[in-house]
Amino acid sequence: MSWFDSIEHVQWLSAHMRQLMAYGARSEVPTGFGTMDAEGNVHADAPVQLYITARMTHIYSLGVLLGLPGCRRLAAHGITCLREYFWDREYGGWFDAIEPRLVDGKVRPAQGHDDKRSYSTAFVMLAAATATAANRNNAHELLRDVLRDHDEHWWDDEAGMVCESYTRDYSVCEAYRGMNSNMHTVEALLVAADVTHESIWLERAVRILRRVVEEARTYSWRVPEHFDAQWRYQPDYHADDPADPHRAYGHAVGHSFEFVRLLLEARAMWHEAGHDLEDWMLEGATEIFERARVDAWRRDGAEGFAFTVDAEGKTLIHDRLAWVCFEAINAAVTLYRTSANGERTMGDMEHYEHCYHAWIDYAARYLLGADGSVVAKLNRHNEAIDMVNAARRETIYHAVQALLLPRLPLTPSLSMALATNKLDKPEWTPVAEPVRPRGLFGKLRRH
Repeated sequence: MSWFDSIEHVQWLSAHMRQLMAYGARSEVPTGFGTMDAEGNVHADAPVQLYITARMTHIYSLGVLLGLPGCRRLAAHGITCLREYFWDREYGGWFDAIEPRLVDGKVRPAQGHDDKRSYSTAFVMLAAATATAANRNNAHELLRDVLRDHDEHWWDDEAGMVCESYTRDYSVCEAYRGMNSNMHTVEALLVAADVTHESIWLERAVRILRRVVEEARTYSWRVPEHFDAQWRYQPDYHADDPADPHRAYGHAVGHSFEFVRLLLEARAMWHEAGHDLEDWMLEGATEIFERARVDAWRRDGAEGFAFTVDAEGKTLIHDRLAWVCFEAINAAVTLYRTSANGERTMGDMEHYEHCYHAWIDYAARYLLGADGSVVAKLNRHNEAIDMVNAARRETIYHAVQALLLPRLPLTPSLSMALATNKLDKPEWTPVAEPVRPRGLFGKLRRH
């Protein structure tokens, strides 16, 4: 029996997901959601970051859709903070980080974080779209605001990509372009397309993904990360700071795996919208997956994924980051689902399920704590590394999605699949004349 069909395995996934949700609730602070230390204590005096607050709002909106008690309040808290505290009332947009406490009922941007960034704004879109699918108060308005902001400031129609960051007043755009922010923009656009039933957002996601595949094909299916303002590849970017958390030097294996998932989800949505199944998307997902798997899994003798590799696939950073494994799990699941739909051979299905087995086993052994915590980072010997001041900042979001995705179909998007009662109904079969379900944006009563 396939693990995907096993009731016991589904119960195991559900139990760990609910533990993660409970553990993550500890990160609530007055102005959003904060980082936590290795013991699960929130850093009460640290700046509250936009992308973390938006991610947690997304996660607890998923919790609402799952029917988990307590998630309604946490989702509402996140929406309030995104609309009231992170929003720049003078220039528009969202501050990248704010102070953890209110002063006379007001909030201030954290020092050095009053700029606007497409990376963190993408998570505002994701949070707003998922909260809209969950029919949360004020989520519809938040989604409209962030889609308008995306249209006005971030989307470069000539390049078919998003730009990176601006000064607070949007007067100066950074002369850097990156795949990381574009990747998370795709993730958000897919959910936004589902809940608004507006095709422009899916079309933009597909345009970004087409460029990603074209670039990866040029570089032996390794996704190039860093570009200048004219979208010229910068292979030596951050060679002097190779471990930068958001712009690491070299090729970030976890981003490759995440692009695999997004390519296959977008492909399924594109078909459901009435278009042909795109071969380039399946080819790209397959080749990028295999390149990342071969480059990074068990490359130095121990289980786990290396974090970054160079242009020849040589390991640059050996540390195992939890989120990379979770994205690899998601990639294996989406490729398995595509194979199960009859587009690949039985051997392909077995290969992807074997990858899933190995990587979920690794997560269970090394990454998922019995208390709902996640070990965020290990060394090449799979020994936990103490991440001072950032121990839990990126783990809940990736982990929850990796534990949910095996229970869902390729389409609709994760959020809309829950909203339309498709949990544990993962089958998706391409049809000759696809009928796209009506979006929920603005159609539901608010509670």
